[in-house]
Amino acid sequence: MSGLVRQWVVTFEGEKPGPADDVKVSFVDIIEVLGEIPVLKEMFLDRLLERIKESDNYYTWSNIKSVVPPEEIELGLEQYFIILGVDKEGRKYGLLMILTGKGVVLGGIWPVGLAEAIKEDKELLNGLLFTLLEKPDFWQEVVFVYAMKKEE
Repeated sequence: MSGLVRQWVVTFEGEKPGPADDVKVSFVDIIEVLGEIPVLKEMFLDRLLERIKESDNYYTWSNIKSVVPPEEIELGLEQYFIILGVDKEGRKYGLLMILTGKGVVLGGIWPVGLAEAIKEDKELLNGLLFTLLEKPDFWQEVVFVYAMKKEE
């Protein structure tokens, strides 16, 4: 891995309950990529949820088990969501987002190759966000992943 070191480690539940087959994915911290933290308008989330209702290839999935940020921050697990997309060429895209009082904060990017490409050309991020919302035919599938409910 190149000089991109700050990361968010997300644990997804595997097929069986319990930690045995959990999957951990590291998202490159957005500060490493852009040097700042972008805040999207809540409209982004509203539009994405509309798209999920309208498009057969967009899904929701309750699967985030835990998130370890690059530094201590006070956030509830329910504030996190992740957009995972696979385009028609089979390329994978992942965005870690955080819902805050100020809007939707982009926290991290996966995989490393995507983070490095956006670091080189920041317009790629705007293009990706636009494509997620407005070009459903570009995608094989888009999954909106949110926190698992705690077992009572």
